Amino acid sequence: MLKMRTLAASAFAAASLTLGVFSASPASATTTANDCTTWNDSNTFGAYCSQTTSSTYYQAWAQCNNGQTVYGVWRQAGDGVWSYAYCSSVGSSLHHGGIRFL
Repeated sequence: MLKMRTLAASAFAAASLTLGVFSASPASATTTANDCTTWNDSNTFGAYCSQTTSSTYYQAWAQCNNGQTVYGVWRQAGDGVWSYAYCSSVGSSLHHGGIRFL
């Protein structure tokens, strides 16, 4: 029983580390475990959360190919508005992005 708990905890930890980080690919959308949907194209990473298990507020972030990180506006889960992080605002394109929770 202890071994199963350890395996379950390890799997949960691994999933927690990867949650919110997605590779950039042309115009793709993904739904996460927090009832969040993400979208990206070559320059932008966007996120919308209808609800979250960890927080009420969320924010899109993007790691750009020039090494800079940009952030979208903080949004309240379920407000009907997306948060977008634009690498074009720093003269670059998207490497990858994710969601931060407050």
